[in-house]
Amino acid sequence: MRQVRLAPFMLALVLSGLRAPAAHAQSEQTMRGEIVDPASYLKDGRHGPSLVDQTYEALDGGQTLALLEEATGTLYLLLAEEPGEDPNELVYDYVNQPMTVQGMVYERGGLHGIVLRSIEPIKPAEPTDTASPPPEVPEPAAPQ
Repeated sequence: MRQVRLAPFMLALVLSGLRAPAAHAQSEQTMRGEIVDPASYLKDGRHGPSLVDQTYEALDGGQTLALLEEATGTLYLLLAEEPGEDPNELVYDYVNQPMTVQGMVYERGGLHGIVLRSIEPIKPAEPTDTASPPPEVPEPAAPQ
């Protein structure tokens, strides 16, 4: 009985199918969201202004922050443009606040990341007073 050795052929076939999927870089995007501690958000769903101190503790401990997109609830890890750069540099003063950001978005294996180009706080809408101002009352004439 003759044995056929397929091991090298099968190994090459399997390895060729195991290539990592290519990164999907999209055009630069503008999004609204909140800069969060991804560990706190993923583990407990926590975010918002009440977590500012906790987020700074995580940041000071070396945690890379993330953008929680407002429209979809997608979490985007903050990425550095080059090795050795700090991806948190632009967002340090804006944790747990509503922001508008612009940057290059990447996706691989279901994970999302963004290299930020700019960040701007969203100012709360000022209350509009729909009541009309009181009419001006003329001063009474002085007696003559």
